[in-house]
Amino acid sequence: MTLTELSYYSRRALPFIILFGLIFLIFFYSIKLYLVVLESNKPKIIYTNPIFGKISVPQIKTSTSSADFNFTLDTIEGVPVTATDTAKVYYLSQIAPKFGYREKTFLMAKTFGFDTNQTKYRLDNREATFTDDHQKLTVDIGSFNFSYENSLVLNNQVSFPSKQEIENKAINFLKSISRYPDELTRGTTNILYLKYDPRVSDFVNVENVDDAQAVEVDFYRPNIDSFSVVTPRFFNSQNYVIMTFENSQEKIIKAQVSFFEKAEDQFGVYPLITGDQAWEKLKSGQAMVVAAIKGVKDITIKKMELDYLDPDQYQSYLQPVYVFIGDDYFVAYVPAVREEYITK
Repeated sequence: MTLTELSYYSRRALPFIILFGLIFLIFFYSIKLYLVVLESNKPKIIYTNPIFGKISVPQIKTSTSSADFNFTLDTIEGVPVTATDTAKVYYLSQIAPKFGYREKTFLMAKTFGFDTNQTKYRLDNREATFTDDHQKLTVDIGSFNFSYENSLVLNNQVSFPSKQEIENKAINFLKSISRYPDELTRGTTNILYLKYDPRVSDFVNVENVDDAQAVEVDFYRPNIDSFSVVTPRFFNSQNYVIMTFENSQEKIIKAQVSFFEKAEDQFGVYPLITGDQAWEKLKSGQAMVVAAIKGVKDITIKKMELDYLDPDQYQSYLQPVYVFIGDDYFVAYVPAVREEYITK
């Protein structure tokens, strides 16, 4: 076959080749589209394992209802977001008092500066309390969670070390009283500079370190399955050390650890409400408001996410909540486990 004949027959066959290619592509993508539609119409199988049966909703004593607020959603997504269909719920253990608790409690008191030969403690149920003219310490004799406060006179000008040194001093202090839980060692910290405000009889945050009289180191649990862990106060943790410095020496003003160990191998997998359902609960007054400015009732929600709530009072479960963050420092939580798995 000559080149001329080859060119002739190629031109004759080209339309048929193109037509065959188009038919093949149409057939191929038709089959692919059919499979996609078939897959999308399959019933979604959600794995659950609610081993604890019905559980109680998380409680926050200091929270208020969202019923008195008016909400507008203005997030990046523009609509309520469902993070996941299911999530783990962990059992939190409450440790019973054991033999030898008195010795450890007294050792903690000595570390805080109490003269345990002179200062007697008062035992009320699980709590041992030491008090003198300047300080007060309360210790849970089972978990050794504690709350401490000292009435130190604060200086108006304080020279603070670096943030890393501040964090290290707070960690070393918790280690010295043997109450630095392993989970907190794997978690995150946050440092806040504080100034005492006599109008509210408490510390308030300051942006400028030169205005600060004290510094707070907050300790948080690590993320759980990529979800953050929030606290009942959101902007602060219930696990913290507040200190000031005199001649480069730290002085503990307040400190607290209210931490309940979770059993890593004791968890159930529970179905969650959708983002739309959580949004409706917020609007209908079923959310727990943990932060808000007094008098501000019209709230624009800027962020919505699913997190775990770390309780500051003993509760049986560590469980997820929907978190709504708005302008004017507004924060509210909606329990995320579906209602049929919640005790009434």
